[in-house]
Amino acid sequence: MTGLGDPGSTSALGGALRQQALTLTDLVVDLTEAAERARRTGAADLSARERELLSSAARELDGVGAALQSFTATVLAGSARIRTLADEAVRSDLVIEGGVVAEAPGPSRVDPAERLRERARLQELLNRVTAAGGKELARIARELARSGPALAAVSERARLGS
Repeated sequence: MTGLGDPGSTSALGGALRQQALTLTDLVVDLTEAAERARRTGAADLSARERELLSSAARELDGVGAALQSFTATVLAGSARIRTLADEAVRSDLVIEGGVVAEAPGPSRVDPAERLRERARLQELLNRVTAAGGKELARIARELARSGPALAAVSERARLGS
């Protein structure tokens, strides 16, 4: 269910991006304070462009970092839920193989009708867990599709001095 590597590394990357966003935000605060001091002395505000670029970059980094951390939380919760579902499946002589609840090999002492009901119930719950992970992956894809060009635009503006 991970799809993005191990959850620890994904969360660490998200945290690093969010920390960098905080650092950039702190720089914006420092530049804003310096600009206020300069205005009080009658000097021009020379950092408005830089503040706007830093703020834009910080927003993008924070958004991607938040999406990665949300994904990690969903993956970990989903993994725990799948382990619980697997334990429940064993009690009905069922197994979870990938994203499918199947009958365990060999004879079963569980009533066939009860096993069929339990299989359908567990499959529905497993589908929900899988769907939640898929939604988080889609969210990351949307965030990256939006953020990548936005960060490229910030970079281009910084290079061009506009």
